[in-house]
Amino acid sequence: MDSKAKRFIHRHLPITEWLPAYKREWLTGDVIAGLTVWALLVPEALAYADIAGVPVQYGLYAAPLALIAYAMFGTSRRLFVGPSATVAAVSAAVVAPLVLSGGEEKYVALTIVLALLVGVLFIIAGIAKFGFIARFFAKPVLDGFIVGLALFIAVGQLDKIFGVKASGGNTITKLIDIFRQAGHWSWTTIAVGGGCLLLLFVFHQFTPRVPGALVVMILAIGLATVLALGDHGVHLVGEIPSGLPTWSLKGLSIEEVFKLVPGALGLLVVAFAQSVAVAKSYASKYKYKVDVNQEMIAYGMANLGAGIFQGFAVNGSLSKTAANDDSGGNTPMALIVCSVLTLLTMLFLASLFKNLPETALAAVVIHAVAGVIGLKSFKRYYRVMKQDFALALAAFLGVLLLGILEGIVIGIMLSLVAFILRTSRPHSAVLGVDSSGIRFAELDEHPGYEKPLGDAVIYRFDAPLIFANVDVFSDEIKELVEETEPRPKAVIIDCEMMYEMDTTAIDGFTDLHSSLSDEGIGVILARVHKPVLDFMRISGALEIVGEENVYPKVLDAVTAFRERYQEDG
Repeated sequence: MDSKAKRFIHRHLPITEWLPAYKREWLTGDVIAGLTVWALLVPEALAYADIAGVPVQYGLYAAPLALIAYAMFGTSRRLFVGPSATVAAVSAAVVAPLVLSGGEEKYVALTIVLALLVGVLFIIAGIAKFGFIARFFAKPVLDGFIVGLALFIAVGQLDKIFGVKASGGNTITKLIDIFRQAGHWSWTTIAVGGGCLLLLFVFHQFTPRVPGALVVMILAIGLATVLALGDHGVHLVGEIPSGLPTWSLKGLSIEEVFKLVPGALGLLVVAFAQSVAVAKSYASKYKYKVDVNQEMIAYGMANLGAGIFQGFAVNGSLSKTAANDDSGGNTPMALIVCSVLTLLTMLFLASLFKNLPETALAAVVIHAVAGVIGLKSFKRYYRVMKQDFALALAAFLGVLLLGILEGIVIGIMLSLVAFILRTSRPHSAVLGVDSSGIRFAELDEHPGYEKPLGDAVIYRFDAPLIFANVDVFSDEIKELVEETEPRPKAVIIDCEMMYEMDTTAIDGFTDLHSSLSDEGIGVILARVHKPVLDFMRISGALEIVGEENVYPKVLDAVTAFRERYQEDG
């Protein structure tokens, strides 16, 4: 096999590169890490299944093949994929409105199909090199969305802590409804759930290496069994089927599958943004490269694995990845170990969870999302840039007041609006020259610099010239011409930051050129990037400007102006 074919295989099937180079001394760390993450994954998977709205065993179903698939196709050495509270909540938000009839069977089938659909879309996007979609969310919007989603999830679990059934159109009304039912709260349930939650925070604070969630679940199961808590109003998980999952895709129409597509796209954006952020963080820490397009394919294969095994959608998990890293995980072999352990749990240990109190699962969920419920990022945005604070707050409130899918749409729209607003009002400057006559910089920032010419101005526009800002560009130059005394004979435009132009910008630029030419004012360009120059040539704008009026340096343009215009004057 030649080196080119080998590189292609290594790139698209990374396991063919890391597995043959695997060192024996890595195995101990990977096995310990796999065991550690398994102890975290099992209780969280059971809990997240409840968020997704499916029976708890489907949380286990989501993990084994997803882990194997990512180990084969992923480019991160430490990222752990699996069920997460975020994706489970989005999954429920997508599926629930579509289940008008058919009950649990229809709901489960749609949840599985959603995972498969997300997998297919991820793979298509990865092949098409759509890794840039993570940029659809500005970071403040993503932070606001995640904090809002964490509160949405936490409040959604509170009724299990209090032993009531809450209803409401949004997170706020659901929280109010829980407190309206204070007279019906089950104090036994509160004691169990509150105790579990307290223990989880204690473990996290004082013994972070102990798998707190698993320990708490074992204690809760033991307590429920010894004290017969099920007879005292505490709801238990009940019998969990052992063995491999049975095929659940029955009675779905093509129309119902197509209705999942918009929600699947929203889920894809959120899952990818979170997953690739974690993957890049650890790649930076350990000095290796993550291929974002191959990552999309890997997340797609992981979701296909989850769906084929009858689970719900998965994504990269920060908590599991951190546990893997802290436990000494070296390679994706830790995922394979965890996958085998999870499969063994399904086959032989699932029945042990039948006496698990649902309030204990709720405590696991609330503890898991509590880590992202904080005001630190909001305070920073408020201090550094009020516009970013407004974006984060709007995304946060969108989730709480309107819902998850609405929050996703709001997040994407706000990110695009923020981009357009910032692009439409970029920084610009009038340049001056130092005493040597060869160094140019902004006059506002360098009071010692002077205008190099009495009858010309040098203008720099610090952004790509596109539809959103071409009017600002034209208006600023016209205003500059009006304010300059004596009236300039030419405008020298420093194009160093204008690395892109579109057709709207070309039209606006040629209109500006025509307007200035009618007034006898020349236009000279400096430091034009080749792609922009080629685009101007293809569009005909370069012919209008004249290739003789394009120079590689600002100094060259200034020199040409002196020779051409001052001699004429």
